[in-house]
Amino acid sequence: MTTTSVHPTLSHPNPARGIRPTGAVPVGRRFLFADRRRATLTVLGVAASLLLVLVLGGIFAGAVDRVTYYIRTSPADVFVSQAGVRTMHMSASTLPADAPDRVAQVPGVAWAAPIAFASGSVAGAQGRQLTYLIGYDTRTGRGGPSGLVAGRLPGAGEAIIDEQAADRLGIGLGDRFTVMGMPVRAVGFSTGGSSITNTTVFVDLAEFARIHDERVSYVLAGVDAGADPDTVADRIQAEVDGVTVQSREQFAESEARIVTDMSADLLRLMSTIGLVIALAVIALGLMTATLNRLRDFAVLKALGARTPRLARAVAMQVLLTVVLASAVATTAALILAWLLPTAAPAVQISITAAAVAQTTAAALLVGLIAALWPLRRIAALDAATAFRETR
Repeated sequence: MTTTSVHPTLSHPNPARGIRPTGAVPVGRRFLFADRRRATLTVLGVAASLLLVLVLGGIFAGAVDRVTYYIRTSPADVFVSQAGVRTMHMSASTLPADAPDRVAQVPGVAWAAPIAFASGSVAGAQGRQLTYLIGYDTRTGRGGPSGLVAGRLPGAGEAIIDEQAADRLGIGLGDRFTVMGMPVRAVGFSTGGSSITNTTVFVDLAEFARIHDERVSYVLAGVDAGADPDTVADRIQAEVDGVTVQSREQFAESEARIVTDMSADLLRLMSTIGLVIALAVIALGLMTATLNRLRDFAVLKALGARTPRLARAVAMQVLLTVVLASAVATTAALILAWLLPTAAPAVQISITAAAVAQTTAAALLVGLIAALWPLRRIAALDAATAFRETR
């Protein structure tokens, strides 16, 4: 086995005093970079494992971001739904026709706009996809798409469809397609409304009544300047019967929660498999790195270094490896998140600082346990025996 000799000044020049000469290189850093090729392979192996975990978590986080995009970008500060209904996804909400007027009369409400909402399918020349159909008042624009990338607002027999779904289904501006079996013409393209499974189509309220039925599903409300949305939401809840009222943030959280709960089993399976694979690779790589230096650690102990100092050297080696690997994995994940939408527009990867910190912390914990475990063989030996064991 190839080893790297360790200069005495790097170990412990004065065991009794425990002083390291000024300018001496820490042992952990020297061990890590002594064999640059092996160090590179270890860092890349750990980075690949961290990348797997980050991408799996990022895909799910991106899907949740897409599902809540309409709510998060809405101009409404407060969302009013049928009593007991707290989401749009997998929910059915029906309010009385006078609900928008009743909400608008509550003190602190600047405006109130109705929307109609239903789930169905949209079909074009190149296929079919699940969709959310949203009817809104095109005169005010409240409740409609956050912006158009092409075209204009819809009128009778017309609709706005998300550009990613339009591209996938082969629908161009002016083309006819069907929503819930009813023909409409595409006059505008929106963005941000497509996920892996669903897309979004917007029509005028009168057109929604023709396609599906005449209803008020939700009321979107804006609050007066300087008013607190939570306070206004409480007033609406108290003064309007048969409704559930939430601020935009609460509504988005409820939507994200139900999507997470629906995907909990699949997410837990994917995350567990990815995490086990990643941690196994990290543990194996860092344990091997320690085993490859076991003779050097034995020499250091024979020269007077104590076990805590050896443990600190190993911990420094693990820390440097995991930090470098985390930087590489995060960079690769961000590049992948930037490139993937060009190949698969409906798939979004969301990499957050919290996810990076959590993944790095888990890798560091497992790496420390795996790397320090082999030192128990050296810790149990006296200096003379440790020296003989290296020969």
